[in-house]
Amino acid sequence: MPQLGGGMEIFMKNKLNGRDFITIGIFNAIGIVIYMAASFAMATTVIGGFIASGVSFMVAATVYILMAVKVKKKGVFTISGTLLGLIALSGGHLPHAVFAVIGGIICDLIIGNYESKGRIVIGYGTFALADFLGTVIPVILFGTTSFVERASKWKMSEAQINEALSYFKVSWAVGFGFITFILACIGAFVATRILKKHFEKAGVI
Repeated sequence: MPQLGGGMEIFMKNKLNGRDFITIGIFNAIGIVIYMAASFAMATTVIGGFIASGVSFMVAATVYILMAVKVKKKGVFTISGTLLGLIALSGGHLPHAVFAVIGGIICDLIIGNYESKGRIVIGYGTFALADFLGTVIPVILFGTTSFVERASKWKMSEAQINEALSYFKVSWAVGFGFITFILACIGAFVATRILKKHFEKAGVI
């Protein structure tokens, strides 16, 4: 019986509670604002639009990583991916929403119990990569019609649309995907260094 009680205590300790959800909500609100601002800034050029996910997650890394290590429980990035997915869904981007959620789930699985900073960095990079793939793979697999329609609404010129379409190829997707992953990992690595140097000493974590 003592073993059962101890196991239940560990389970409850690792389960997200009300305070955790509030923390996740607050940090996601900040992270999403940074993500959106960086994405819009990068989208002013065609190439920038393709690396927007990487740059956005690199810039927002400190917010997301601080959130994750404060809560330190499975499900943090699944919820974060779901929130990003809801934003994508509100804009009519269902595939992007699905990839965001899947990316969050995979990220949580990679990070595990937060015992390895390396796994946190790789998990976060995967989270960003999934976000990028959600914007590119559907166009490569199912055609460019939906992208052209959205691009017209974004007031992109015909020349810009044609330039963007030239990058919707597997080879370019692999290249931009790699860049996205590396940028996000750099952001996460820097974030872990900042957290180590400042936040832990301040007793924030």
